[in-house]
Amino acid sequence: MNLRQNTIRGLTWSGISQVVSQGCQFLITAILAHLLSPSDFGLLGMATVFTGFAAIFSDMGISGAIIQSQNVDERHYSSAFWLNVLVGLSLTVAFILLSPVIARFYNRQDLLPILTVLSFNFFLSSFTIVQQAILTKSMNFKSLAMRDILAVISSGTAGILCAYHGYGVWSLVIQSLTYTVTNNLLLWISSEWRPRWMFNVASIKEILPFSAHLTGFQLVNYLARNIDYLLIGKVLGSQALGFYSLAYKLMMFPLQNFTWVITKVMFPAFSKIQNEMDKVRRNYLVMVKAVALLSFPFMAYLFVTAPDIIHLVYGDNWIVAVPLVRIFCFCGMVQSITSLGGTIYLSKGRADLQFTMALISTFLLSIVLYIAVHHGIESVAFAYTLFYLIWANIAIFVVAKLISLKISKLYKIVWTPFIFSMLLILIMLGIKKLIFLEPLSRVVSFGIIGLIIYAILILLARQVVLKGDQRFTFGEL
Repeated sequence: MNLRQNTIRGLTWSGISQVVSQGCQFLITAILAHLLSPSDFGLLGMATVFTGFAAIFSDMGISGAIIQSQNVDERHYSSAFWLNVLVGLSLTVAFILLSPVIARFYNRQDLLPILTVLSFNFFLSSFTIVQQAILTKSMNFKSLAMRDILAVISSGTAGILCAYHGYGVWSLVIQSLTYTVTNNLLLWISSEWRPRWMFNVASIKEILPFSAHLTGFQLVNYLARNIDYLLIGKVLGSQALGFYSLAYKLMMFPLQNFTWVITKVMFPAFSKIQNEMDKVRRNYLVMVKAVALLSFPFMAYLFVTAPDIIHLVYGDNWIVAVPLVRIFCFCGMVQSITSLGGTIYLSKGRADLQFTMALISTFLLSIVLYIAVHHGIESVAFAYTLFYLIWANIAIFVVAKLISLKISKLYKIVWTPFIFSMLLILIMLGIKKLIFLEPLSRVVSFGIIGLIIYAILILLARQVVLKGDQRFTFGEL
């Protein structure tokens, strides 16, 4: 099977995995939202700000280095495996010792046992990092898809059962641990590779420069995605963080279901053609076009129906999150596009440049959010969104220069679906005022109406959108 066929097959399985697992996760979260309080979600959010940050060290960018490099062998795999296990164990011990400090930071002693239990995820997950990297490198996305779906369902079921029996925030902790254990078992079953009793320092040194810069980027990027959680939890409390985290997760929908599905497959694919610049440019523009056409109208639909979706799915206890969701809709559009640049950085071996860009943006974002958090959660959401609307132009410029792409081509591709999505918002808001419908009817009918209107707009402008310079095919791979 050639690279083009592998890429299409990978996109298909990644798409199936994302649709099924995200659909299950959405249903699971909705059920848990009715069984648990916003404070429970906020309490776990406080813990995961730190556990998620520490988890980046367990990988240390090694999986990315294995995928990107075309010259790795058994020495690299086994050495990386034992290094990851050692780091995972060290992180678990270190986090148990640091749990009292983190609990005091939030002035919440009930966080102490939660942090202690969650710390075991580091050690457990360290046993599958190399297996996942090997499956990704070989583009075996079918196995990865099946694993993800089963892990989401089993962990979600465990969380719901615990919540139903009154375990409170511990339901979410048990859900997290169940996912890790299930994920480990399924990866060991689906991967034929097994580690050997060998550790070669020279092999680690060969992949260290790339992995070090990638780890640096992941750490800084994680801080950028969680500095708002940290500040809100510290200044405004767990309930405010619960509302904010719900809105943020809805904003992340297009990234998780469109952008990340594509980049997960295109990273190993682009790594194989990293020296063929024309192919990289063409397929990058195809990615941008596909994501913009999918994510922009979805965020427009979410903007209009946010009150109904939150009322129906999460309940009236969460209605405070509606204005936050609407603000984040615009951020979701921008980030769905800018996040595609990561594939270019990594496949070209420029994790150093990606790290530098993340360092600058996170420093500036931290200043903006520190000022905004003292004015409430809506101010934080607005400041976060405004920052990324501005920063996106810089990020796009740097990626375009890296692959010698005329930036006007990229803006031309993005501009049309953006304008159509804004028109979609105005039309659906007008219909909403003229016609009264029950929330469920509005969510369903607006989905159908929005799809029809958007399709008509696209067809009317097909000379611009569908018959432009790029085709919706990966035939150049």
